[in-house]
Amino acid sequence: MPVTRARTRGMNAMATGCDACRLTRNADDPILLYGWDYLDLGFIILYQWGLYNDGSGSGFGSGGLPRADIKAPEAWAIETGSPDVVIAVLDTGIDYTHPDLSGKVWVNPGEIPGNGIDDDGNGFVDDWRGWDFANNDNDPWDDHAESGMDIQHGTFVAAIAAAGTDDGVGMAGVSWGSPIMALKVMDSSGYGLEDDAAAAVVYAADNGAKVINMSLTGEDAPAMRAAIDYAWSKGCLAVAASGNSGTSEDTYPASYPNVLSVGATNEYDQRCTAADWGQGGSNYGSYLDVMAPGNNILSATSMMEPQGYFALPGTSAAAPFVAGVAALVWSRFPDWSNQEVFNQIVRTCDDLGTAGWDIFTGWGRVNAYRALTETPQDAQSIASVKEMLSGTSVSLKGVVLSTSSGEITGRLYVQERDRSCGILLSFQGAVPSGLQSGDVVELFGTVGQVSGERAILGAQITKTGFAGEPRPLGMTNRTLGGAQMGRQQGVVDRYSFPRKMADGLNNIGLLISTWGRVTAVGTDWFYLDDGSGLDDGGAYTGVFVHCPNVVRPGLNRYVRVTGISGCEIQQGSPVPRRVLRPRRQSDIRLIQ
Repeated sequence: MPVTRARTRGMNAMATGCDACRLTRNADDPILLYGWDYLDLGFIILYQWGLYNDGSGSGFGSGGLPRADIKAPEAWAIETGSPDVVIAVLDTGIDYTHPDLSGKVWVNPGEIPGNGIDDDGNGFVDDWRGWDFANNDNDPWDDHAESGMDIQHGTFVAAIAAAGTDDGVGMAGVSWGSPIMALKVMDSSGYGLEDDAAAAVVYAADNGAKVINMSLTGEDAPAMRAAIDYAWSKGCLAVAASGNSGTSEDTYPASYPNVLSVGATNEYDQRCTAADWGQGGSNYGSYLDVMAPGNNILSATSMMEPQGYFALPGTSAAAPFVAGVAALVWSRFPDWSNQEVFNQIVRTCDDLGTAGWDIFTGWGRVNAYRALTETPQDAQSIASVKEMLSGTSVSLKGVVLSTSSGEITGRLYVQERDRSCGILLSFQGAVPSGLQSGDVVELFGTVGQVSGERAILGAQITKTGFAGEPRPLGMTNRTLGGAQMGRQQGVVDRYSFPRKMADGLNNIGLLISTWGRVTAVGTDWFYLDDGSGLDDGGAYTGVFVHCPNVVRPGLNRYVRVTGISGCEIQQGSPVPRRVLRPRRQSDIRLIQ
């Protein structure tokens, strides 16, 4: 695909500062099994709390929460990375002579080094160990330096993802069996162009990379967006750092839909802020997917001494943890698609902060062990989901959306094709965009309850087809809601003494249609009564219709209303009342 060069746009490697580290040996440290070395600083253990956190502060003296880490030792007992799963690192290049990386750099099998011929016909001459897109040559050497210090941002990032491990040399990488494809897209100052990065993404996808790590930020460039979509179509998974400004503004490439966006956590499993870094903080927002360790992270660099090690903070360090986990997952499940790998990583995170997905910590901090060992419970039907305990990780396939993105705040609804059962998909952040009623989808999330309604919380949704606009089920006011089904509560028919709960089939979560006279109108609601005289404990009779996004009909008008059959528990009430939720203005039709 063509990529044009634009000198007006720029991007930068991300780092907020650095701290030298001098660590002491701990004979009980399980990481000793995987990485140690003798350095000029003395015999020290390169303890990496992001892989295994014992709560001691990892030699930095700052303490920590035990096991606030990615569970690397447990994961390595299962998988250490396949040589067939290549991780492309788009950065300032790589020090490919560093002892922890010299045996890890991807070698192009179709290219003969130094013969001046494009042997494999990919458009790049002698690209036998990657390519330098910043200088347009075949040497992706990491010459990144600032203020006279050899920072080597790309080397630092690459080693976190896949440094040689269990070899008596240096440090441990997450997926230490995976090769690293060195793609230099930033110059010695850490500055580069989005169009060069876009070309590198295409190169990675065309030359066998499975995972593409981008610890960089830039502008929303059409070439970059197109390149990432191209890589996704080729089966690659792009991983990007969210940025270090501590803001909720969209950052790129992390905000693109086909990117796994990564924020940074500290040793206490908290989102990194200025309190950790001295300034800025881990960016957050509706695009954020997961978190990974990003404070005081030790990795390979020549900052202190040639081919040594140093500690740096930032989402630049967090992203390669996730890239490494993605490589581990793909190594264990080589037949999985990029969507399946993406889904597995986010659904096996250790939740942080607000339950389920949230804008500050996404789905939580990645857990490599869970990603290799857990699979969600495959529900055979929506009805079976309503039988499950809250907190169960669940997946559903072949269900149909009965609402579109943006129609009901914080909500989508899905139902079976035969209209036998439906359920709420609840979101604390923005509802996923681009979805419409009638879409056939696959989804996964966590079973829960929202004000009396059984729900799937924070669902990840993939569109797989289109079944046509769903038709509503016609019902009287009294049959709307129904009796208890599984863990889904029924609704109340008469709240006042003697209280009476509804009977009949439960239809909460289904698209239905009912009619009646408008008996009361409020700011974003009205009551509808077809003569059933239902009593939900309020001052009016009928069915409560919640419609904040549509114009309400006038008092005493007769209307037919289509919407989602739901329920809610009012403050002080022990039982749910019926709620009907119209989706759009056309769902309310005047009869007279």
